[in-house]
Amino acid sequence: MNPSLLWELGLQDYGLKPNNISELGERTLLVTKFNWDYTQAHRFQRHALELLEKNAGLRIIICCSHPRCFTNGRGLQKPRKGEVLDLVEFDPKLSSTLPFPFHQIERGGGLTFHHPGQLIIYPVIRLNPKVLSLSKMINDLFDFAIDVLKDWGVSGLNHENKLLGLWHENKKLASMGIAIEKLTTFHGMALNFYKDEEMKSALRLVNPCGLNADTYTSVEELTQLDGKTLENFAELFIGRLRSSWS
Repeated sequence: MNPSLLWELGLQDYGLKPNNISELGERTLLVTKFNWDYTQAHRFQRHALELLEKNAGLRIIICCSHPRCFTNGRGLQKPRKGEVLDLVEFDPKLSSTLPFPFHQIERGGGLTFHHPGQLIIYPVIRLNPKVLSLSKMINDLFDFAIDVLKDWGVSGLNHENKLLGLWHENKKLASMGIAIEKLTTFHGMALNFYKDEEMKSALRLVNPCGLNADTYTSVEELTQLDGKTLENFAELFIGRLRSSWS
């Protein structure tokens, strides 16, 4: 890895160490840190945007999870003409009543949640309509997850629902919330790998992504893991991302 680029990452400022950084390709860095403080991770994404401005062709893919917290974006998905989505907007005035930290952020979407049993992928990538458009990036992230889970015996997953996300029948497995600045993406996908009873109880106080808390499921609830871990899933997911986006 280019030593000057490693220095530019400013790892210590964001709770990172050199072993959290690896290379996926000549100009693509992978940042991996599980149970990463949300504020540190968010600040690092902002820093990554600056790095891409100064380093043409650079991509940074963040693979992580966070301690339990809530994040609220710019607003719920808007219905297309003739659609009725029946979503419940979150009132930010209620944020002080939540049992876990609350962060108001700049991505699209409404209130959602994070916990250590999620796989979170934040692609910090400059979009190019001919190479990687926004719609292709979103579809690819969902498809990489579907491919891994199909190998694990999970069928019936799709992202064709009128509500953005990765779905198993009427249950939501993964959420997507993207922000774009100067044609560069940040934020991304959160996929529920393990079930989390504490978070599930907290979700009953709100409507994550405008939906009933019981709408959400996890990989652990869809298949027998038989010793498979979140880290196993992340490695396979990143392998598919590397082969497709390199």
